[in-house]
Amino acid sequence: MFALGQLFWERVLPVLLLITLGYLFQRRMRVDAVTLNRVNLFLFVPALALVRLLETPFSASVLGKIALAVSLNMAVLYALSWLLAIPMGWQRATVTTVALAAMFGNAGNYGLPLVELVLGRQAVSYQALVFVLNNLLFFTVGVALMARSRQSLTATVRQVFSLPPVYAVMAGLLLPIWGVSLPIPVMTALRYLGDGLIPVALISLGAQLAERTEIDDGAALAAATCLRLIASPIVMVGVVHLLGISGTLAKTLILGAAAPAAVNTAVLAIELQVNPSSASAIVLVTTLLSALTVTLTAFWLVR
Repeated sequence: MFALGQLFWERVLPVLLLITLGYLFQRRMRVDAVTLNRVNLFLFVPALALVRLLETPFSASVLGKIALAVSLNMAVLYALSWLLAIPMGWQRATVTTVALAAMFGNAGNYGLPLVELVLGRQAVSYQALVFVLNNLLFFTVGVALMARSRQSLTATVRQVFSLPPVYAVMAGLLLPIWGVSLPIPVMTALRYLGDGLIPVALISLGAQLAERTEIDDGAALAAATCLRLIASPIVMVGVVHLLGISGTLAKTLILGAAAPAAVNTAVLAIELQVNPSSASAIVLVTTLLSALTVTLTAFWLVR
């Protein structure tokens, strides 16, 4: 239990402190939260995605297992979101917000240190692949789903390919295949940018929450929170058993599935103006409550 207490103290609490700092900063200074968000989305996010892709070695077999497990988990969560929408009578934009928050966990700045602390360094490479896959799916499928909730298919495709993270992920996958390496100064600059993602993203979230503190839809918030923190790891348990995945890889997938909603969910919602306050509230609440749910999931895995 000491390790779990250390997890909260070293990994969860700093996240909450940065969100709080962004909230207080915005309440005091009243900065342009939209511009702050765009700096994050157009600079920090693509830099981190590209660097992690280029620096993470992987085999086709392991990548295939992870891709299939993560995709199946997301598909089930997406289906559950739409099933919940039927009795609730949600509009398309609300369902999309709930679905994306449920499907995409914070695999990077939350998931990576979480997995390392609970399961050890051996599991970090697996979680890094989960992070890469999440980026690939989020900035293609995720962007398309959110953009499609308010515009035509043609405009959606245009919106997807207007965002730098899409090209960063494509470059990160193709450059190693082509045997191309970036110059050292470029990689160094990208690492500096990528390292800035965690504080800027969380401070941006806090700033957005300072502008939109109201909860637009309590039912949607509750549904997304339950799907992300409770249903996601449970579904992943079933997925790894179905696919015959065991050992450290299975534990990594399950623990990673327990992470709170990705900060990028709020980042994208703000940029596209699709339920930005609801998305921000979901990220905040799932991050707060994950201190309990992640602890329980980790305890079950290492008991």
